Amino acid sequence: MRNTVLLSHANPEDNEFTLWLALQLANEGYRVWCDLTKLLGGEVFWDDIEEVIRSTASKVLYVLSRVSNVKDGPLRELQLAQNVARREKLRDFVIPLHIDDLPHNEITIELTRVTACSFENSWAAGLAALLDKLEQQGVPRSANFNRIAVNEWWRTRFSAERGVRDEAEEHLSNLFPILSLPDHVYFHSLSRHGIGKVEVSDELPYPAFQEGISLITFAKAEDFEGKLGLGLYIAKASEPLRVQELLEHRESQFGKHLFRLLRLAWEHMLCERDLPVHQLANERNTFYFVKDKIPADKVFFTGVNGAKAHRSVVGYRTITNSTTGEKRKRYWHFAMEARPQVHPSLGYYLKPHVVFSNDAKTIWSSKKRLAAARRTECSDWWNDAWRDRMLGVVSYLANGGDCIRVSLGSDTSLTIEAGPTVFMSPVAYTDPQLTEEELTLDDYGRSPYDGEDASEDEKE
Repeated sequence: MRNTVLLSHANPEDNEFTLWLALQLANEGYRVWCDLTKLLGGEVFWDDIEEVIRSTASKVLYVLSRVSNVKDGPLRELQLAQNVARREKLRDFVIPLHIDDLPHNEITIELTRVTACSFENSWAAGLAALLDKLEQQGVPRSANFNRIAVNEWWRTRFSAERGVRDEAEEHLSNLFPILSLPDHVYFHSLSRHGIGKVEVSDELPYPAFQEGISLITFAKAEDFEGKLGLGLYIAKASEPLRVQELLEHRESQFGKHLFRLLRLAWEHMLCERDLPVHQLANERNTFYFVKDKIPADKVFFTGVNGAKAHRSVVGYRTITNSTTGEKRKRYWHFAMEARPQVHPSLGYYLKPHVVFSNDAKTIWSSKKRLAAARRTECSDWWNDAWRDRMLGVVSYLANGGDCIRVSLGSDTSLTIEAGPTVFMSPVAYTDPQLTEEELTLDDYGRSPYDGEDASEDEKE
């Protein structure tokens, strides 16, 4: 009896969407088979997805993405489903669910004449359209699949209580404290020779910004002599203002000045280190590594277990065009965004990113294309991969020392601790879904070399 809705998808790339959809369909009473939920309805299902397609599937929902469109496993399942549909004359047996920006003209030939349900703009809208279609086509439901069954499955699989241990646990944050800051900040008065705008150059020797006719900076007036721009000069050197006073008024305009100076200080350091900057979709800046900027494109650091380790910050994947067969390299670049914090303590929050290029240096301009590549490239990056790269980049900026030094003037600087703030939790937690093998790899020293340099062929 064909009474099962089967979900075919790329694992692990499309797991998040597939699990969400399986639970939504089960909530609505559909007997769902998915390799992520198999026993959700309290029934013993076939373990072999091909047997489900041949024997019990009433519909095969094909999660259509850039990955599943070219990945061998999902494509074999799709071909089998189409063969079964032709042999048994099953109408609309396969329903594609379009979830990303895969262009229509690149969709596999197996689906070119099949109308897909659109999920790429809204999962909620796509689900509503899919439920209407299943209802119209009389897909059977099962009393065993309902909200109670879904809730029970969720508690069994994801219950926090199962992983809680009564012991303290250390957690690394992404906040790197500022250890020292100059005692004073200056508001130098600007002027110019002759008629014209009082507008300082974009390329100043030290972190500073203009506010009206004042130059706000940690550096003394003589540090800018002849470097402000044509005809500009400091008419009156500012009396030093205590930084502590700015910290006591964090929510005022003075606090905002301090935040801006700290941001400019970080960006000025990156410029001095010749590290390129890419503007993110939210208009914040992140710096990234280009190929051959550092030896072997690797950062070296001391890992959380105290052992020396390294991670790659530039790599590539060989992409094969499914139509022309042409091969090309798609480079990935590890990137880091820094955001100052002035309250409740001084520091920098570091946030990792990954950006892409075709030439190992020029980042793509399309935000949508970057997001799609990030989903596939980083789908198997666990927390330790992001954490270790962050620690490695900070170690690189600190030149292997215990702090990062940022020049603020000819005789002044700030220092940032090369280790993040650590928090202690009174209880520990282990994800119940992790296998013993995964726990061993993640907690006790997954090799920092695994899979970092290998080229991998995939279809575009």
